[in-house]
Amino acid sequence: MDDRFLEEIAADSGTPVYVYYEDRIIRNYRVFRDAFAGRYPKTKILYAYKANTSLALCALLKKEGAGADTVSGGEIETALKIGLAGKDIIYSSNSKTVEELRLAVDSGVTVNVDSLEELEQLELVAAKRKKTTSISFRINPGIDPKTHPKIATGLKSSKFGLHIVGGSALEAYRRAKEMKHLEIAGIHTHIGSQITDASPFVEAADKLMEFAALLKKELEMRLDYVDLGGGLGIPYHNEKAVTPDELAQAVVSVVTEWTKSLGYEPELWLEPGRYIVANAGLLLSRVQTVKTTPCKKIINLDAGFNTLIRPAMYDAYHRITVVGKTGETASEKYDVAGSVCESGDIFAKDRELPKTEAGDLIVIHDAGAYGYAMASRYNSRPMPPEVLIRKNGTYENIRERETMKDLYRGQKIPKDLL
Repeated sequence: MDDRFLEEIAADSGTPVYVYYEDRIIRNYRVFRDAFAGRYPKTKILYAYKANTSLALCALLKKEGAGADTVSGGEIETALKIGLAGKDIIYSSNSKTVEELRLAVDSGVTVNVDSLEELEQLELVAAKRKKTTSISFRINPGIDPKTHPKIATGLKSSKFGLHIVGGSALEAYRRAKEMKHLEIAGIHTHIGSQITDASPFVEAADKLMEFAALLKKELEMRLDYVDLGGGLGIPYHNEKAVTPDELAQAVVSVVTEWTKSLGYEPELWLEPGRYIVANAGLLLSRVQTVKTTPCKKIINLDAGFNTLIRPAMYDAYHRITVVGKTGETASEKYDVAGSVCESGDIFAKDRELPKTEAGDLIVIHDAGAYGYAMASRYNSRPMPPEVLIRKNGTYENIRERETMKDLYRGQKIPKDLL
């Protein structure tokens, strides 16, 4: 999309503003889906809502055939709101509330159980609702996914899942088999996020399929599906990242080999999130001032880590360009700073950019995943709007900018303080 179009969006919606490309989301989804389904026809894709829960994007992916991987009651409600059936929703969390379990049971959602105690809680909830609930168990395979420690979820020290080593995973299936209101459907793992190497996925698939074979041997249990979770990364900084095709080739060969000894073919479930939406979204922000200090030059934006927390939280790299100056040679080094009143609110350090001035429009790329989803009202700043650029070249607001009235909604001042 040309720079004039981005300037038009910024003029219409103000800044900061999130912008998404419909055609890129569709292309990313189809590339991922076809890579696996072309090799293993019994494949089911569940979009990971935690990456971006904007209703319009979730509805777009539902139209493409995606189910929902949810991690909260709110995400379950979002999936139901856009018309997904319970059978196409899985609910995973290490700490589910009783209210969330009730919602999942009442809605026919598959519950991905994380602990033995949660298993007992779920059976009690289902019994009280007089319903039978489909379940799987999240397995902790004890694998290093070679990613940032804060998003590595398959390590043996992680808070997630039941361990194969020590027997808690097998015991969980044994207990669940005896419960009257739970129906075992599958097995699940999710080893982390922003993984750019196929080998951790291959190791996880091998361990999960080996455990599926153990379930058949020990409990005479056949699973409807094996869920390998998500976590496929993208090249934020031109780093080498495994493609969906390369990943599917490596993983499906493991799954297929194990089905020979299993004697049956379970469905293969996958939960991509970042790969689908990250590079389909960007954050537009306006330069407020450019400050020269004895040490450096600093670009001050009207966005901050309240709108994109990844650089502050994960030391993440995001490409940054200046609208209208993309063809110019990078001639200056800048720190690109956010508007939050904290020293850690820096989008980039010593970044080479064309000469930048107050009023310039900045593009922070690859912000479609974990941008709005992790945004906040920190520093009493209302949430930005979201805009979707349609396939036909038009665009429309898919979320309005919040106002100060939204910021104060639900708050009350005791009468004696007025």
